[in-house]
Amino acid sequence: MKPVDSSFRIRGEKIYLRPITAEDTERVLAWRNAPDVVRNFIYREKISREEHMDWLENKVFRGAVHQFVICAAADDTPLGSVYIQNFDEVHRRAEWGLFLSSEGARSRGIGTETGNLILDYAFGQLGLHKLTSRVLAYNKPCVRMNEKLGYRQEAYLRDELFIDGKFEDLILYGALEGDVR
Repeated sequence: MKPVDSSFRIRGEKIYLRPITAEDTERVLAWRNAPDVVRNFIYREKISREEHMDWLENKVFRGAVHQFVICAAADDTPLGSVYIQNFDEVHRRAEWGLFLSSEGARSRGIGTETGNLILDYAFGQLGLHKLTSRVLAYNKPCVRMNEKLGYRQEAYLRDELFIDGKFEDLILYGALEGDVR
C-alpha cells in the first residue's frame, strides 16, 4: 500500500480521522501505554519513544500500516488512534484495531463511528475485500462493537494466548465487502 497523504481526512459526524504524525508521539505513547489500554492488547510490553518512532518510519510512513488519530469534529480534541495493518494485497485483506484515550472517549459511540469510517475507507478507498479483527474474549465492549459494526465471529480460539500468567481466549472477527451494516 502507499502511505497516506498528510492532508487526507476521513470525516464522520462526531469525529474525523487524520494521519498520525511524529508530533503525536507523546500523546499516542501515553494512550498506548496506559494500563487500561494495555489490558486489551495482545502485545503487553510498554512501547518506548524509539520503538514508536521506528514504527512510524518503517511501517506508517512507508504505507505498510495506515494509522490515524481520531479527533473530535467539534473541537479537534484527539481521542485515540485507529490503524489498518497486515495488508495482503493479493487476497485484498487486512486487519484493523483501535485504542481510545481514557479521557472520556469511551462509551460515547466513538469506537463504533470510527469502525464505520474505517470500513468505508478499507472497502471504498483501499479496495479491500475483507477486514479482520482479533479481540480478547474478555474485552466485552470491543466484542459488542465488532458485532454492532457487522463483523462476524469466524473463530473462537480457547486458551489461545498466555497473558499475564494465564491463558486467554481470542475471538477472530471478519467483515466482507458488501455484508456489513
